Amino acid sequence: MDLSIRRRGLIVRGATMVVVMWIFIRLRRMTSHRRGAPCLLETKRGQQRFSHDSDDTGCVELLRMKRAPFFQLCDLFRTRGLLRDSIISQIKEQVAMFLLVVGHNTRFRVIKHTFRRSTETISSYFQEVLYVVGELRNEIIVSPASSVHPKI
Repeated sequence: MDLSIRRRGLIVRGATMVVVMWIFIRLRRMTSHRRGAPCLLETKRGQQRFSHDSDDTGCVELLRMKRAPFFQLCDLFRTRGLLRDSIISQIKEQVAMFLLVVGHNTRFRVIKHTFRRSTETISSYFQEVLYVVGELRNEIIVSPASSVHPKI
């Protein structure tokens, strides 16, 4: 009888130890996971390659938009709560990906080398920004005037 009680106690202690170790390993994996690549716009090399932060000419060449309207657009998306910064990418990087695809008819495969993101990540951010632009279509997209200029 004494032997069976001892055996049962050892089994319970062993099972408890296994569960505690499993929880410890699980928590360690959750807290120390890789936080993704740094935002391309935050790294020095990224700012040299993707220089829309430095001057208007680089921004116009790359995004077909000057810096001020670009940052106003990003702030509009942020203040309305339509887009959020994620661990992987900031709003300005998400919008820049979208504008590169739309402005230059660039494929995701090409952009993934510029931003160092996977094709899937670029695709999901493109779809998010496209949805947000669709939500603001009445404010952003202005229909042309129906009146004809007198010189024409």
